[in-house]
Amino acid sequence: MVWMRGGIQRRLIAIDTATLMLVAHHLPLPLGRGWATLRGVVHAALGYDWLSVGSGRYVVRPMTWRSLRRLAPEQPSWRRLIRLVARYVHLSRAEWEGLALPRLVDGLPPYPSADEAADRLAASGRGTIHFMFHYGSLYPAVAWLSKSGRKTNWITSDLYNRIPGLSPWIGKMHAEINRNLHLVTNGGEVIFNRESVRKFYKKLKDGEDVVIVVDRTVASGPAIMIDLPGSCRAPLARGAWAALRATRSGWTVTACEYRAGRFHIFHERSSEREDGSPPDLRMISGLIAQTPQRWWACHVLDFVPSPDPE
Repeated sequence: MVWMRGGIQRRLIAIDTATLMLVAHHLPLPLGRGWATLRGVVHAALGYDWLSVGSGRYVVRPMTWRSLRRLAPEQPSWRRLIRLVARYVHLSRAEWEGLALPRLVDGLPPYPSADEAADRLAASGRGTIHFMFHYGSLYPAVAWLSKSGRKTNWITSDLYNRIPGLSPWIGKMHAEINRNLHLVTNGGEVIFNRESVRKFYKKLKDGEDVVIVVDRTVASGPAIMIDLPGSCRAPLARGAWAALRATRSGWTVTACEYRAGRFHIFHERSSEREDGSPPDLRMISGLIAQTPQRWWACHVLDFVPSPDPE
């Protein structure tokens, strides 16, 4: 879609996004998920991604193809093509889930009744940082964390509001997702990552939880690297680790997948450490190794030079 004229692009994006919002609000959930799946296939065929359209620099489909090759170099091209299409499907479903989130909460698994580490943190007045990737069912995972009863704040970007010429419907969609997250997170706030770090540091020091999606979708700002499958390394936002050290908070790694008609939660809580080392993200790395197409921001690998010539 990056080759289309700006006016045509904006009209198509408006129609696509407005339709998705109507589907999320009014269609029965199985039909809505089916619509989001079909939409993802169409987006894959067109090479549509709002980051590609808005920036004019990042052509996400070929970036995703190269990233999938790096994650699983032994896979044949036909399987990589299936995974490429599936990546667009998972992104489309994630957007639909964010818009339909209040209707999905009752279908989430219960939160563990016994969480001694969380209880100790609450007793000490410290909050927890929940690390996530742009993976699988991201927004239902945030809602599931809120089932703990703790106020859960969502740290996010408003990049879509700062890209000149991008259809305002992208901002409308994300604003609605953010409103839905506010509704299901026990009064937690949506905090944009361009705001002062003091704001979410204070949340943690007041005993509230904070969700940070740490994988980078654009190549900007300081980052640290973690190892992923296929001898890959991915850039992660450095501010997440700085917050962890500054507030001495606890942390978890959380992900969610929708499979076989229900949500599956993956959740690991930290052991208490004082050495300041980054959190252990092997759980996420393992999930990506099994189903790299569910990591719908896997194009970030293309920002990192390959250790071996391709």
